[in-house]
Amino acid sequence: MANKFINTQFDLNTTNAKAVYTCPAETVGLVKSIQCFNVSTGTVSVTAAITDDTDSTTYSFSKRALGSGTTTDLVTALKVFEESDILKLTATGANFITGTMAILEQDRS
Repeated sequence: MANKFINTQFDLNTTNAKAVYTCPAETVGLVKSIQCFNVSTGTVSVTAAITDDTDSTTYSFSKRALGSGTTTDLVTALKVFEESDILKLTATGANFITGTMAILEQDRS
């Protein structure tokens, strides 16, 4: 079982749910942090959700309102993603939220 630390960046350029991470085949993804930054002059809310591949249902797990020029972490405890689970982020304003995620992937093969 190999461990691989990755980081990935995102730009929420739409107000629709945006897939920002999909857990690879034969892998468990441990999402440590989802750091979001609001570049706008107003308040923007961000919601994090997981689409569970086993039942194709999306479950929200975090929501934060970010004031102008502020940052937050949407993860308060480690989130476990199984093969093909998808992390989706939704913002109330387009082109205002950018960020980075820290993830540990464990190969199950």
